[in-house]
Amino acid sequence: MVYDIKELYLIENHHVGGIILHNHRKPVTDRDPAYRSLFDHHPDAILSFDLEGRLLEANQAAQQRLGYEASELANLTLDRLAASDYRERSEQAFTDSANGSNYECEMVVVHQRGAHLAMTLMSFPIIVDGAITGVYMVLRERGVNDGPDLDEQLSKEQLNFFFANVDDACLVLDTKLHILKINEAFETMFGWVEEEVLGTLVPTIADQQQDEVERVRSLVLASRQAYCYEGFRSRKDGSLVEIAVSASPLFGSNGEPVAIALIIKDIAERKKMIEALRESEKRLREVMNAMPDLVTFKDGQGRWVEANQNTLIMFKLESVPYKGLTNEELAKQSGYYEEILAKSNEWDEQVWEAGHAIRQQNGLPNTRYGDRLYDIMKVPLFHTDGRRNGLLTIGRDITELKQTEELLRTTDKLAVVGQLAAGIAHEIRNPLTTIKGFISLLSKQTTDKNSWYLDVMNNEIEQMEWITNQFMSVAKPQLMSCKMHRIELVLAQVTSLLYPLALMNNVQIHLETEPDIPEVLCDENQLIQVFINVVKNAIEAMNAGGQIEMMIKRRDEQHVSICVTDHGCGIPAERIARLGEPFYSMKEKGTGLGLMICYKIVKEHGGCITIESELGLGTTVEIVLPFTGAAR
Repeated sequence: MVYDIKELYLIENHHVGGIILHNHRKPVTDRDPAYRSLFDHHPDAILSFDLEGRLLEANQAAQQRLGYEASELANLTLDRLAASDYRERSEQAFTDSANGSNYECEMVVVHQRGAHLAMTLMSFPIIVDGAITGVYMVLRERGVNDGPDLDEQLSKEQLNFFFANVDDACLVLDTKLHILKINEAFETMFGWVEEEVLGTLVPTIADQQQDEVERVRSLVLASRQAYCYEGFRSRKDGSLVEIAVSASPLFGSNGEPVAIALIIKDIAERKKMIEALRESEKRLREVMNAMPDLVTFKDGQGRWVEANQNTLIMFKLESVPYKGLTNEELAKQSGYYEEILAKSNEWDEQVWEAGHAIRQQNGLPNTRYGDRLYDIMKVPLFHTDGRRNGLLTIGRDITELKQTEELLRTTDKLAVVGQLAAGIAHEIRNPLTTIKGFISLLSKQTTDKNSWYLDVMNNEIEQMEWITNQFMSVAKPQLMSCKMHRIELVLAQVTSLLYPLALMNNVQIHLETEPDIPEVLCDENQLIQVFINVVKNAIEAMNAGGQIEMMIKRRDEQHVSICVTDHGCGIPAERIARLGEPFYSMKEKGTGLGLMICYKIVKEHGGCITIESELGLGTTVEIVLPFTGAAR
């Protein structure tokens, strides 16, 4: 039989020595039962690698020392085995042995659970038939005579540095909760110095807290993970301090927990700050909810963070968990505002792109108060690096403000009308009277052939007098003579007066009334003027003829409603709001004063006028009057 002489470590006080002969005709692991026994039962960890660095086999000691199951060893590599600072050294050992040399060095190996183990590495080549086929590596734990445990030395230095420089109280306990080490911060926080407490149970723990502490100890050791909790602990002077504790297990070289490290923070000030922040947040939320404005705050991704009560009511989100949702997601929760919420994304993006606050006015539908006009300001907030932080939106209802502005403009126009009326009364009425008198004299001397011209002149002068009287009614308040009148009789008079005009325009006027309508306290002549104006406008709107419906009914216990409906051309929606303004008319030669006077008369009676219209379908004018009146 042919043998190669190969160096190997024999079991002799764990030192190197001797040789072993390999039978070349059998596999390396099966050539000799003695070799198999030596490999399997050697107290040192032995691993064999092929020349590619793949693990071929590991003995029982290797599995025990490194914490790996046999099934896990197939994936073990040198990189995973050696600690990061020792990988270069392990690679050097492998390379030297793969080239035929023995190698020995100190090594730090990573346990399967992550612990660092200080060991001695010995590597040498596997030689079969004169050729190197792999590398053996033997790992031996360092004893007391093998020099200091480098990992332990590093850990102690790092622990001492950490203890000396950390601001929090720190202490190390054995697994039975006896103190092994404390830092100066612990002495400052609790009042005990290290000499007083070394080797003793933790003095800060009261008797009634022992069960809870034992539970934490067992949990940390069993889970092998850190555990955090809060509570109160006693100082040396007997006072209590509120603390937050982080308890972490410390592992020995065998990967088992051997101690517990505690980091303790005094959280009394933090709790005060948290409470102060909560109070501040509460006050801020109370202020937000007390504001009549709409207030929202979104984060940089457009998710809602906060909204005041008015906003939630406005968008019907009172019972919706809106926080963290985007506009699109909220639109699904509040279908009524789906279009507005979707449109809000476009406005938000405009603000982000502008990089500064933007103010705009937008109409928003409101289920409680009808459409409202809002003055909306959006303010973008950015991180110091330019990233989007949040978007603040404040919306103020300015509907009444706009109406007030319109009222002021109307008042200014009325003042102008009053001044014009006074001038017209002085400058025009007297000349008109003179002209009218001379035309009357001329009519007696004029032939029948020319009398037609004088009739036309008289008609035009009467029209001028009518316009002048309208100006005068605006300029000079009219005294009201109020009596109780049946409103259906007032409308019957109007129908009779306008019958010729309706007949000429092929229009029928239909009057309908509910039974038992109470009498209305009013100035009959003024109301006749109002209804003549409204019905006359309805007749003129029906170019193709048709029927006008007039309906009298109770609006409620205190008011009567008179509706005049035509089927004419209708009025554009954007013009309805301006009807009643002086000098604003839908007619080519109109002054706008007729409807303005109607509004004025109805208002003086304590009522109101509303107009609804659709293009091509017609218009309905509703006049609401109180039964008891509001005349002055």
